[in-house]
Amino acid sequence: MHRLVFLFVLLAQPVSAIEAVKDAVEDVNETVDQCEQLYEDIRNSECTKAFLSIVGKAYIKVGVSFTERQLKFENSQTKKKAFVLSSGFKPRPIFTVALSDSYFNDNQSNWGWGLGFSYFDDYAFEQVIERDGTNKTKDLGTYSTMNVIAVTPSLFYSWGRFDENRRTFGKAGFGLNFLHSHVRGTAYQTEVKADAACYQAATDLHDGNGSVEQVRATCEQIQFEEASFGAGIKVFVAGEWNLWEVEFSISQFGQNDGDEYKFNTQEAVLGFAKKFEF
Repeated sequence: MHRLVFLFVLLAQPVSAIEAVKDAVEDVNETVDQCEQLYEDIRNSECTKAFLSIVGKAYIKVGVSFTERQLKFENSQTKKKAFVLSSGFKPRPIFTVALSDSYFNDNQSNWGWGLGFSYFDDYAFEQVIERDGTNKTKDLGTYSTMNVIAVTPSLFYSWGRFDENRRTFGKAGFGLNFLHSHVRGTAYQTEVKADAACYQAATDLHDGNGSVEQVRATCEQIQFEEASFGAGIKVFVAGEWNLWEVEFSISQFGQNDGDEYKFNTQEAVLGFAKKFEF
């Protein structure tokens, strides 16, 4: 019925509907033109030219990734696990700056290295309850926000770059993550065995015998905020075609001890991006 009403309205006002579509298309084209102009202004600026004269070619990567990220918190004093947060496997924007890949043996080797810079925000609205080697993700009404600035040098092996079409090739390797993270939010300490009542309520929920309401009533909700430097490792495989890139990576990195908690992050990322060359 709703579709018939929509069709009737659309047919009754064909001119206005077409004009609305035209206006939307013009707005999109205008936005694209503005972005392209901004890109050209940055690319041709004296600051960019001075930077590239030192480091060589550089790229901006813009796209979307599908990311699963878990944050495991442990008490800084007891060194025991307190709670685990999960972001879920969700789409997120990609915006990174990377230097052009460099290769050994006067650029004739398939072995090479690269350097990337990235910034991202992330949100987690679920907690992971771990019991007897199995994990259950639950929405307990908690949240966390995370801001990360990272530098990632990498070593890789590539194939296909000496073929006829050199703009299509693949590579696999590993990298190191050096980063600064700021994370804050709320959580229930479902992994602290010393709090027997809370631990049992979370166990019951994990086993299907309890409820979210029982965990909320039994456990104390805590607030946290930590900021620290950290480091970790990244393993990846990627393919590139005419400056379009697809990459799958797995990373793990830990933070230095905070005031109350230390947290480790695990993530799996499937990303699709367009590279814009400077």
